[in-house]
Amino acid sequence: MNQGVHTPEQAARSLRVVRLVSFAASAALAAVVLLALASLRYAPLWRQDDAPHIFMVSEMVREPAALPTQQTPPPRQQPRSTEPQTDTLPAPAPSPPVEPVVITSPTWVERPRNPERYYPRDAFMRGVAGEVVLDCDVDVVGRLSCIVTSETPAGQGFGDAALRIAGAHVMRPAMQDGTPVRGRYRMVVPFSPSG
Repeated sequence: MNQGVHTPEQAARSLRVVRLVSFAASAALAAVVLLALASLRYAPLWRQDDAPHIFMVSEMVREPAALPTQQTPPPRQQPRSTEPQTDTLPAPAPSPPVEPVVITSPTWVERPRNPERYYPRDAFMRGVAGEVVLDCDVDVVGRLSCIVTSETPAGQGFGDAALRIAGAHVMRPAMQDGTPVRGRYRMVVPFSPSG
């Protein structure tokens, strides 16, 4: 048999052995590199002696350093005049608080879809109708903030439902001199099981 000639099976086997050895050498080299990097990174934690070591971590609470205070120079004193002052202006009178504008015909920008979903479930199942009157403050963007002034019949959940309905409304705010102002609006919310 001729020793210089290899069969295809022998060549394939040799190629697999070469690949396996090369993979093992690469893995060993990668492990050595990682070990060297780890020893550089964590070298201060490793000790040469065999004595047990205790690492303590503590927190120091420091008092906050006093901030330097900036000294303000004393106010300048104006030279005093010997003449009596006659042109002193009286302090302006405080302006009275602006009362909200009463809104009687609102222009709705946003209204809730399917208001029947707010109907109290128990009252709807029993066929109970109701009505709620709300007193609402309207802010300068048209959102309502309301309180219940009357609820009939009481105790059926109509008041809470009406407040949720009012919260889903947005109106065009009241205007004075081209500027939006706060307003008041009286809202009546009827509930009828028949729709």
